[in-house]
Order: sequence, then structure tokens, then C-alpha cells
Amino acid sequence: GYYFMKKSASHGPAGAHGETEAKKPIAFVDMAEMIMNLATEPGDSRQRFLKLKVALEVKDSRIVTEVTPLLPRVQDILQVFVRELRASDLEGSGGVYRLREELLRRVNLVVAPSRVEAVLFKEVVVQ
Repeated sequence: GYYFMKKSASHGPAGAHGETEAKKPIAFVDMAEMIMNLATEPGDSRQRFLKLKVALEVKDSRIVTEVTPLLPRVQDILQVFVRELRASDLEGSGGVYRLREELLRRVNLVVAPSRVEAVLFKEVVVQ
């Protein structure tokens, strides 16, 4: 048993190491912090705000140079979308996950034909 365990353990990290070498380095584009007011809940008169700071994950640094000039458009489309949300739309991990997926979809519409792989939350505060 020791022989088989030792043999499989020695092949595991080598295979994983080879896969990481084949991957291209990823890059990130930081966006400015945004503070937006949210739509009011029915029956609630107080104003709620969302403080959001995100980074866009792209495949390589070449795409960073393509996406960076489009950041004002990206920020605009994010603000227009978020202002229609209510605080209850952002409750729990499911709400934040849906927000991430919708932001990714909208960002990719703006930066096409380039592609953003992920929208990463650096800060999400609902107040």
C-alpha cells in the first residue's frame, strides 16, 4: 500500500504544477469606488445606498489596454442598472451572486469584442 500511495503522491503535484505553468497570467482592472442610491422599498420612505468597489478580471494584460479606455461606459452601465435595484435584491449570498452575474453580462456588452472573465467585489456595503 505504501508503494502505491507514495507513487500517486509523487505524480499528483507534478501534474498540477504542469497545469499551472500552461495557464496564462491573468490581469485585473480596478474600477473607481461607486456610491449609488437604490430604489426605495414599497412602503419605506428612507433612502438606501450601495457602496461598490469592483475589479474586472481579464485573461491577460493586452486586454487591460483595450478595456481601460471603456471604463467610463462600464461605470455608467453599472450605475444605471444598480439604481433600479432595491436593498432586498441584494440580501444574502444569492443576491450578491445574481448581482455579480448581471454586472458581468452588462460589462461584456460594453467591452465587446474584448471579454471580461469575472467581476470581483472588493467592497459591497448596503446602507
